[in-house]
Amino acid sequence: MSLFMGKRIRGLRRLKRFTQQSLSEKLGISVSMLSNIERGKKYPSHDLIKKIAENLQVPLEELFVLPEYELEEKKEVNINTNLG
Repeated sequence: MSLFMGKRIRGLRRLKRFTQQSLSEKLGISVSMLSNIERGKKYPSHDLIKKIAENLQVPLEELFVLPEYELEEKKEVNINTNLG
């Protein structure tokens, strides 16, 4: 779950044109902490998740939703795995 959330945060951060430096400053955390969250090494607290959503200007739920293209990739992998 944390790797998935980290990828979502990284993708949204890039979409909103934040650097790790600028977003980490807004969140009050270190760049290394944000990097660890994005790589799935650390899981953010509930309060930090809320701050991330606010700063990225997305609904909180957006951090937990798998994009449609990733859903299709997962289906394809599961089908291929089950066939092999």
